[in-house]
Amino acid sequence: MKKNESKQEKLEEEVAIKNWNPLYKRNVILYLCIYGVMGAVTGITNDAALSYYSLVAPHLISALNLFEAMVSILISILILSVHSMGYRRVLLALSPLTAVFMVLTTLTTNQPIIMISFVVSSSAIGVYDLMYPLMWTFYVPSKIRTKMFTVVMVVNLIAESIMMLIGGKAVVFIFGKLQGISYQTASNLSADSNAMKGAMLSNYINAYKWVIIITAIITFIAFVLALFIKDKPIDYRSVESKGNKKTMQEKMATYKRLVNYKTVVWVLYLCVVQLGADLFIQYVPIYLNNILHIPRGITSTINTLQTVAIFVGYFFAPYLAKKLGSIMTIAISTIICVPLMLVMANAKMLGTGAALFAVVGTILFFRSGLVNASMPVQQEVQMILVDKDMRSAFSAVIEIALSVVGVINGLFTEFYLLKTQKGYANAYIIAAALYIVSGIILILVFAKKYNRILRDSHASEESK
Repeated sequence: MKKNESKQEKLEEEVAIKNWNPLYKRNVILYLCIYGVMGAVTGITNDAALSYYSLVAPHLISALNLFEAMVSILISILILSVHSMGYRRVLLALSPLTAVFMVLTTLTTNQPIIMISFVVSSSAIGVYDLMYPLMWTFYVPSKIRTKMFTVVMVVNLIAESIMMLIGGKAVVFIFGKLQGISYQTASNLSADSNAMKGAMLSNYINAYKWVIIITAIITFIAFVLALFIKDKPIDYRSVESKGNKKTMQEKMATYKRLVNYKTVVWVLYLCVVQLGADLFIQYVPIYLNNILHIPRGITSTINTLQTVAIFVGYFFAPYLAKKLGSIMTIAISTIICVPLMLVMANAKMLGTGAALFAVVGTILFFRSGLVNASMPVQQEVQMILVDKDMRSAFSAVIEIALSVVGVINGLFTEFYLLKTQKGYANAYIIAAALYIVSGIILILVFAKKYNRILRDSHASEESK
């Protein structure tokens, strides 16, 4: 019986692909390539760039969540423009914004300018993460949509993993050349940047600058690809014409339509998860390198394996959604990684040298794979909770809510949690507790009524 069901599903998917609107398919393929390029960029911004900022703008790192909150606010403004400007024009603006402001962080020692440049470039990169859910929900047939959510996230992660691996090792390589020492010696020195002084520290910082500049140049590939995207107003709003500009009262009425049982619980869940995640995710490279004293090259390898684990987890998303239901998949994948996070909080007790590298790498691999196994499902659920005209607004509301969370996190890390090195470890304990709370919120409040929301949505589309 299960075999027949599997064959039937495969046949339906083949029919959906065969009947896929050629223009829609073309736009999807182009964005897959664009998102791959930006995945490569993220491989640097999520790893090597953070270590660079810890050297040249330490207050940016200690209050990183506060600046991420600013990023979320700017992303919410940019994503709203999709409803009026469309996908193509927004994408054409993002690449130059990313490149110019990334390069600007390498041309000055002025911390406020570096901070502003970080916010702008990170915001432009962040919009790419919100763009594909909007595009996929309209451009991809329902029969293959969950799988295509997995595909786009996997493409991004493959590129991110490769560049993350290359980026950290490139920093060590360039540092070695500038310093006139071997790669191995440079790698050993990179394990403790606090011990560097004078010309050595300058060469180490310059190595990061070269990697960031090269990454900024890569972003223009995304610009060229965006030139070939063709969209129409009906692709991103319900009517062809923009009509008259909405009054403030009409805009407020639009946002009031977003306030209902489903959306409020969903935003609450995301906020609790983000509250925990922001305490440690951005600081993983710093925790490994500066606190556990794992050499820079090995840190990049561990971070790459962590990203590969996310990629592996994504592949299980369609299967888990089918077997467990969408809400249970999201809740369970969140809760199940908690024990591993508690072990990470006590990583200093795991030994030193190769043993520490292996254990920490394994823990981060499984944590990342488990918690991200539901992400393609989560992205699709988020879009079908509201209708087409509300999707960009809902994305903006979520970003604004997360920005508030970022402010709370930023103040907490800047003035309390990261005042001592022990705070980097305690962050995992606090996050573990918040992950449990978020999972319980979904199970108790959301699971019974909406666990099969994806299946019901797909069936509704097919009946039209």
